[in-house]
Amino acid sequence: MAKSMAFRGGIAGMMKEAHRIQAKLEKIKEDIKVETWTAEAAGGKIKVTINGGREITAVEIDKELVNPDDMETLQDVVVSAVNAAFTLADEKINEATESVTRGMRMPGLF
Repeated sequence: MAKSMAFRGGIAGMMKEAHRIQAKLEKIKEDIKVETWTAEAAGGKIKVTINGGREITAVEIDKELVNPDDMETLQDVVVSAVNAAFTLADEKINEATESVTRGMRMPGLF
Protein backbone atom coordinates (compact mmCIF):
# COMPACT_ATOMS: atom_id res chain seq x y z
CA MET A 1 0.00 0.00 0.00
CA ALA A 2 1.38 3.43 -0.97
CA LYS A 3 1.90 6.05 1.70
CA SER A 4 -0.11 9.23 1.30
CA MET A 5 1.80 12.45 0.89
CA ALA A 6 1.81 14.57 4.02
CA PHE A 7 2.21 18.33 4.00
CA ARG A 8 4.99 19.71 6.14
CA GLY A 9 3.26 21.15 9.17
CA GLY A 10 0.03 19.29 8.42
CA ILE A 11 -3.21 21.12 7.78
CA ALA A 12 -2.12 24.09 9.89
CA GLY A 13 1.03 24.46 7.79
CA MET A 14 -0.95 24.17 4.58
CA MET A 15 -3.41 26.85 5.74
CA LYS A 16 -0.56 29.15 6.77
CA GLU A 17 1.02 28.72 3.32
CA ALA A 18 -2.33 29.40 1.62
CA HIS A 19 -2.72 32.64 3.58
CA ARG A 20 0.86 33.65 2.75
CA ILE A 21 0.23 33.06 -0.97
CA GLN A 22 -3.07 34.93 -0.82
CA ALA A 23 -1.41 37.95 0.81
CA LYS A 24 1.33 38.01 -1.82
CA LEU A 25 -1.21 37.75 -4.63
CA GLU A 26 -3.26 40.62 -3.22
CA LYS A 27 -0.11 42.77 -3.08
CA ILE A 28 0.74 41.90 -6.69
CA LYS A 29 -2.84 42.61 -7.74
CA GLU A 30 -2.71 46.09 -6.18
CA ASP A 31 0.75 46.85 -7.61
CA ILE A 32 -0.12 45.74 -11.13
CA LYS A 33 -3.34 47.78 -11.32
CA VAL A 34 -1.30 50.95 -11.86
CA GLU A 35 0.89 49.47 -14.58
CA THR A 36 0.01 50.11 -18.22
CA TRP A 37 1.04 48.50 -21.49
CA THR A 38 0.44 49.51 -25.10
CA ALA A 39 -0.40 47.19 -27.98
CA GLU A 40 -0.25 48.28 -31.60
CA ALA A 41 -1.93 47.35 -34.86
CA ALA A 42 -1.66 48.52 -38.47
CA GLY A 43 2.07 49.05 -38.19
CA GLY A 44 1.75 51.22 -35.09
CA LYS A 45 -0.93 53.46 -36.55
CA ILE A 46 -3.38 52.31 -33.89
CA LYS A 47 -2.27 52.07 -30.26
CA VAL A 48 -4.35 50.78 -27.38
CA THR A 49 -3.19 51.22 -23.79
CA ILE A 50 -4.48 48.91 -21.07
CA ASN A 51 -3.84 48.78 -17.34
CA GLY A 52 -3.39 45.90 -14.92
CA GLY A 53 -7.06 46.12 -14.05
CA ARG A 54 -7.72 45.12 -17.68
CA GLU A 55 -9.27 48.51 -18.48
CA ILE A 56 -8.56 50.31 -21.75
CA THR A 57 -7.09 53.68 -20.76
CA ALA A 58 -6.25 55.18 -24.17
CA VAL A 59 -6.78 54.64 -27.88
CA GLU A 60 -4.69 56.49 -30.47
CA ILE A 61 -5.61 56.37 -34.17
CA ASP A 62 -3.40 57.86 -36.86
CA LYS A 63 -5.43 60.29 -39.01
CA GLU A 64 -4.37 58.61 -42.25
CA LEU A 65 -6.36 55.50 -41.25
CA VAL A 66 -9.61 57.45 -41.02
CA ASN A 67 -11.42 57.08 -44.32
CA PRO A 68 -15.16 57.79 -44.14
CA ASP A 69 -15.65 55.57 -47.18
CA ASP A 70 -13.99 52.58 -45.49
CA MET A 71 -14.99 52.60 -41.83
CA GLU A 72 -15.16 48.80 -41.77
CA THR A 73 -11.38 48.47 -42.14
CA LEU A 74 -10.79 50.99 -39.36
CA GLN A 75 -13.20 49.17 -37.08
CA ASP A 76 -11.50 45.82 -37.78
CA VAL A 77 -8.07 47.24 -36.97
CA VAL A 78 -9.35 48.82 -33.74
CA VAL A 79 -10.82 45.46 -32.67
CA SER A 80 -7.49 43.81 -33.48
CA ALA A 81 -5.57 46.35 -31.38
CA VAL A 82 -7.96 46.01 -28.43
CA ASN A 83 -7.68 42.21 -28.53
CA ALA A 84 -3.88 42.51 -28.67
CA ALA A 85 -3.97 44.80 -25.62
CA PHE A 86 -6.03 42.29 -23.63
CA THR A 87 -3.66 39.49 -24.62
CA LEU A 88 -0.68 41.60 -23.58
CA ALA A 89 -2.29 42.44 -20.23
CA ASP A 90 -3.04 38.77 -19.58
CA GLU A 91 0.57 37.84 -20.34
CA LYS A 92 1.95 40.53 -18.03
CA ILE A 93 -0.45 39.61 -15.22
CA ASN A 94 0.41 35.92 -15.57
CA GLU A 95 4.14 36.72 -15.47
CA ALA A 96 3.66 38.76 -12.29
CA THR A 97 1.69 36.06 -10.49
CA GLU A 98 3.52 32.96 -11.72
CA SER A 99 6.38 33.22 -9.23
CA VAL A 100 3.90 33.14 -6.34
CA THR A 101 1.50 30.53 -7.70
CA ARG A 102 4.27 28.39 -9.23
CA GLY A 103 2.26 28.17 -12.45
CA MET A 104 -0.95 27.05 -10.73
CA ARG A 105 -4.01 28.70 -12.28
CA MET A 106 -6.04 30.68 -9.77
CA PRO A 107 -9.53 31.27 -11.21
CA GLY A 108 -10.96 34.71 -10.52
CA LEU A 109 -7.64 36.22 -9.46
CA PHE A 110 -7.76 39.04 -12.04
